[in-house]
Amino acid sequence: MTPHDRLRVSIAAARYLEALERDDQATLDALWAQAAADPDLLAAFRDIHAGLIEEQAARDAAALGTTVATIAEQHLRSAEVIRPEAGPVTVGDVAEEVFRHTPDRLPAAAHALNERLRAAADPLPADLGLSKLTAWAEAKYGPAPAEYWAAFYAALVKLDLRRASETEYQLAARTASKPGGKS
Repeated sequence: MTPHDRLRVSIAAARYLEALERDDQATLDALWAQAAADPDLLAAFRDIHAGLIEEQAARDAAALGTTVATIAEQHLRSAEVIRPEAGPVTVGDVAEEVFRHTPDRLPAAAHALNERLRAAADPLPADLGLSKLTAWAEAKYGPAPAEYWAAFYAALVKLDLRRASETEYQLAARTASKPGGKS
């Protein structure tokens, strides 16, 4: 496709989106008549519809998830609604996990540091072992007892595994295609 063709298709696609938003059936009919004889334009319109369908499905899934979580919180008081997090695990995420599942016999200094770290929004560097994590965190937030950093690291591993399993579950829960390519 030449640059001129790409520009022509882009302009027609923009007109098509405007007509969809205005519910301008006459313009839509004219553009579809054009697309009947132009495979590039037809492909662009199909891409537009695929994107719109995907956006609507994402909005519907988010609304359904919010509704289910709200109902679960209202009627299952002892239930914990786990919402999948986007982005990297932060220091605050891990400190919150340590707070919610505090290991036995942490010194008072560890509890004080954990309380400060719960408000930290810094992302954790990827692929750190316990010794490198301890060195990085102590340089950034100050020293803490070794037991605290071990508990912090265990909580980090737990969060990483939880997020990975949530992602895998979401991928596995998608609707499979039916034979013949239709879903």
